Amino acid sequence: MPPAKQFKPESTCPCGSQKQLSNCCLPYIERKLLAPTAEALMRSRYSAHVLMAIDYLWDTWSPEERIRSSKEDIAAWASSCEWLGLQILETTAGKEQDTQGLVDFIAFFRQDGQLAQHHEVSLFEKVQQAWLYVGHQQ
Repeated sequence: MPPAKQFKPESTCPCGSQKQLSNCCLPYIERKLLAPTAEALMRSRYSAHVLMAIDYLWDTWSPEERIRSSKEDIAAWASSCEWLGLQILETTAGKEQDTQGLVDFIAFFRQDGQLAQHHEVSLFEKVQQAWLYVGHQQ
């Protein structure tokens, strides 16, 4: 399923890379390419929240962890926020040759008129050549 929000492929990618959406996260969200690194998957998942690409968020989440939520929950969360930006603080491993990686990030958003941020160290694993979000460090 394509992203739910209208977007222009030539617009700047929401992930903060300063690249065009069509040359950054969109090929991953549209399943034309696999994200090559844990950070690329993290950035594309942030962009998917902005674009309401719920199927992509679901499909790039470890099946073992999906039991904690539903597509409807993800859509409710994503649509309740005005996404303002993503800051990657640190990436540990998660390169093309790795099988695991960590991405420390802050996502900035406005919800119910209040500015907020979500700070997380996300855990990623590569399964059959595809990176998946598997959770976060406590």
